[in-house]
Amino acid sequence: MRILSCALVREGISDEWFLAPLLRRAVEHLCAEEFDGIVEVLPVLCLDADTQRPSTVIAAAEEVRGTFDVLLFHRDGAPPAKSEEVLRRMRDAWRESAASEQLVAVVPLRETEAWALSDLEALRRVLALPPRVMNELAADMRGTVEQLQDPKNHLAKFIGEALGAPRPNQHTEFQQDFLDRLAEQIEIGRLRKLPAFACWWTDMTNALENLGFRYG
Repeated sequence: MRILSCALVREGISDEWFLAPLLRRAVEHLCAEEFDGIVEVLPVLCLDADTQRPSTVIAAAEEVRGTFDVLLFHRDGAPPAKSEEVLRRMRDAWRESAASEQLVAVVPLRETEAWALSDLEALRRVLALPPRVMNELAADMRGTVEQLQDPKNHLAKFIGEALGAPRPNQHTEFQQDFLDRLAEQIEIGRLRKLPAFACWWTDMTNALENLGFRYG
């Protein structure tokens, strides 16, 4: 059996609440599907760093060097030009640092909230909303969730309906508990249909191959 540990650098605290448990589950699914042998995936270690400044990311990683195999670098994809520049600088800095760990970008097409909307049945269960209400709230969601112009606002509508508050606070114990439970229930197969998540899946598979997971 091999043990795999990932560290996450995220943009905001709510991204951490959702992405850390979600990516741990996704990596478990990936290892079971892509590689032979048993892989124990540890809880994702979250690091505090400024995603705009690669030097702070590298410094944070240095402090826990030896405790993780893959650094997951989260960056929302909108606006594309800014996101791509941040990712380029981070990849260049990581390569120049000669780090032995793999760097894998986590880049939702626009915002992380789009991934939270990928499984409306899981969302309904977690928020305990009636199917009729879910259908009404989802009526203006056209195309795939990654095509939504403002996924953060769409998710807030669902949460607001559950709380009876039109503008729910994004940094509460309820929000943290909600995002954690949603991350544990979302069907990974639904996420894999989203291009940005599928890109992460491929990059993560390649990173683990580079670490020798293909051969046990």
